[in-house]
Amino acid sequence: MDSFSQLEKMAGQMIIAGFRGVHLDPANPIISAVEKNHVGGIILYDEDMTVNSPQQRNIESPEQLKLLIKNLQSHAEIPLLIAIDQEGGSVARLNSKSGFPDFESWKEFGEVDDEQVTRSHASSIAALLNASGINVNFAPVFDLDKGKKSIIGIADRCVGSTPEKVVYHSRIFIDEHNQKGILCVPKHFPGQGSAVQDSHDELTDVSSSWNEEELLPYEILHSESRLDAILVGHVLLKKFDEKFPASLSNKIITELLRKKMGFDGLVICDDPFMRAISNQFSFEKTLEKMINAGIDVICLGNNLFSFDPDLVTRTVNEIMRLITDGKITEERIIESFYRIQAVKKKYFNNE
Repeated sequence: MDSFSQLEKMAGQMIIAGFRGVHLDPANPIISAVEKNHVGGIILYDEDMTVNSPQQRNIESPEQLKLLIKNLQSHAEIPLLIAIDQEGGSVARLNSKSGFPDFESWKEFGEVDDEQVTRSHASSIAALLNASGINVNFAPVFDLDKGKKSIIGIADRCVGSTPEKVVYHSRIFIDEHNQKGILCVPKHFPGQGSAVQDSHDELTDVSSSWNEEELLPYEILHSESRLDAILVGHVLLKKFDEKFPASLSNKIITELLRKKMGFDGLVICDDPFMRAISNQFSFEKTLEKMINAGIDVICLGNNLFSFDPDLVTRTVNEIMRLITDGKITEERIIESFYRIQAVKKKYFNNE
């Protein structure tokens, strides 16, 4: 394999892709994305939001889901990250509509504030994911609860308003998942708890409401070697970067998270097609800025406003064009590739 083909493979590993289908039809473009583009992972959704009336996307029943994931993995040369958002409450892709149990919201566990209750809850979620073949949970939420004015607060997605409470319950949540071989991806760095705008729809500026204490859950749990991945949000925080939101900011990802805080795990970005990003930047510019900022994994859920069956191929081609044009270095791609493989080896016994 020549070096260009090897780089293409590495670029593919930087993508977690969404797709349509509860069963894996041979013509489904996700198969080509796995076999030819070497995508690093798949993200699963219960509902397809790209149609006028939301319909089933990937999850129909426990038996169906297990078979779907097994089939996906059978096409992968390098085992896939199989990711889902399973926080509990309003953000739970596995729920009673498809034969899974329903889970209380993250906020409710903060209100009960009991170690055994949180441990039991986290253990049950992790066991369910493990039984299905899911190995990545985009949870827990590290954002601090700033009340009912914030988007996250309204949805009961925060476990508490203090860093201490977030750390206490998140530690338990992460430990229970790790024991079952599941990677947790806490979110939304550097802190989205005070956001009153929804980044799905518009730029989310937290410059006047953000507080330094919102970094503490990341700092403390990183110091305890509990963080192997972090999801970066699309928040504008002018204290660190006046121009670019966190997910595109070298100052926030490389300077703050990597250098100042010493984090060398996976940095994953929220979906770049959220309008907080797509309204401001072209897709080419977004990829260039994200990768140069230090993003390792780009989450292309393909489940926001429209569905593009060729999105993965288009993204890999765009990354390769950026390398050819000298806008991204080969070294930057290689760096992320080795981080991704290190996490896969740790969690999924990928030799």
